[in-house]
Amino acid sequence: MTSVAVTVLDSSDRSAAHWTRWRVMGGAIIIQLILGTVYGYSIFWQPLERDWFPAADGAGAVVTQSQMKYAFGICLLSFAGSMIFAGRLQDLRGPRVTATIGGALLAVGFLIAGQAHHLATYYVCHGLLMGGLTIALLTAGHALFGRVDPDAWPIVRYLPHGIVAAVVVCGVVLGNQFVTGDAGDRLLLLWASVGMIAGVGIGFAYVCPIAALVKWFPRQKGMVAGIAVAGFGLGAWLFSQKWVLGAVGFIEQYGIRTFFSVHALTCLIMVCGGAMLLVNPPAPSGGASSGASASAAASEFVWRQTLRTGSFYKVWLMFFSGALAGLMVIGILKPFAGQQLVSAATVGGAALDELTRRDLLLKGAEAVAWLAVFNAIGRIFWGWASDRIGRSAAMTAMFALQAVAMLTLGTLDTSWTLAIGSAFVGFNFGGNFAVFPSLTADLFGSRNLGANYGWVFTSYGVAGVSGVALGNAAMQATGSYFAAFVIAAALCLASAVLSWTVRRK
Repeated sequence: MTSVAVTVLDSSDRSAAHWTRWRVMGGAIIIQLILGTVYGYSIFWQPLERDWFPAADGAGAVVTQSQMKYAFGICLLSFAGSMIFAGRLQDLRGPRVTATIGGALLAVGFLIAGQAHHLATYYVCHGLLMGGLTIALLTAGHALFGRVDPDAWPIVRYLPHGIVAAVVVCGVVLGNQFVTGDAGDRLLLLWASVGMIAGVGIGFAYVCPIAALVKWFPRQKGMVAGIAVAGFGLGAWLFSQKWVLGAVGFIEQYGIRTFFSVHALTCLIMVCGGAMLLVNPPAPSGGASSGASASAAASEFVWRQTLRTGSFYKVWLMFFSGALAGLMVIGILKPFAGQQLVSAATVGGAALDELTRRDLLLKGAEAVAWLAVFNAIGRIFWGWASDRIGRSAAMTAMFALQAVAMLTLGTLDTSWTLAIGSAFVGFNFGGNFAVFPSLTADLFGSRNLGANYGWVFTSYGVAGVSGVALGNAAMQATGSYFAAFVIAAALCLASAVLSWTVRRK
């Protein structure tokens, strides 16, 4: 039905439709650039350890970087989980409202983290957080249960009251916890702010540009989705730079607390500003063919129908495999690459002075930059390729190349080979985010893409936790990540085969 809408609109006002859809593209890229900063969370841990959790502050047990890193995992889980509700809301209310909610939540999360050291300001921000969270949960509840008959399910009548009561109780508990000011309370605040709240904000904003663009460009779904989400990968690269406009340079000059506050303002302006550019295509006019409309309507699945198909679970497993491989490498790449260089330099018992060892470990960051850049490139390339050669062929090639990259990554021990290996991992990992929303639209229709892709995207959250756990388990058991890389490669090869079995049911 969406393609019919665009066709009818083009015949009556082709110029207006042309500019509108490219305006939507611009808004999508702006939003994704900001959301992509989630992949740069690793730069927070050292400044936080120094400024938030100094070992000598006497405020309780020492908080380690490994504990802080749970904020990243919480953010990914919140990101993936909230997309179910955000996608449904986007389908009901449109992309502009949903993305604006996401931008506001993302800003509030970082603002709380930035202002937590001022108690009065903290309580103001905390009130904004609880208010925003209440609105988001009430909206999500309406999106999921708004059409449920309250006479048949009386509990639905009391759902809003339960949400408000739960948020108030949790808000008071969390707020009072901070008053003691010990390290454990600050850690909980970190997890709640830049972890859970920021993750929910990303989830609400992420799905909207993709769903809108797929409807505006029904014949180039893969390529436009790739261009939009390329901003996500590029945002991570910009975020990790040492320029003053990059997070690393800004934090070095002004500190982590100031950065959190400024980043909150940036998120609010950029994400909400980009949201104002998003709009769905108009509904088809009365002149549209009733036969075409009926055919299009029959091809549109609501999320409940989608979950009853075998194709959904195949798509979920394939996305899980691709995301697990990429997220595992992203989580360990900097220390892994640095240690590979150190190991190569000490072959045969050669000794390294501390300065040389430190320089080699720092060189591991170069591999991270290569992965981020090719992550963005891969999103565009694989989206374009899937439009040209078909989704199944593109996914087969993408998963096969990723399997090869994972199997060889553990053998690389020079700067240039690690750069190439990391680039290949990022290139193939990025393709998932262009191909799978397009595949979801192909299989289940574009009208309810927000909700349907939200369910598919839950595999990303599960993969984020599983990838980190698998990598840590392999390292603890064998002293190497190689076993984890082999398992990830096997999953990618299985997905390469599975991609040819996905059919509309």
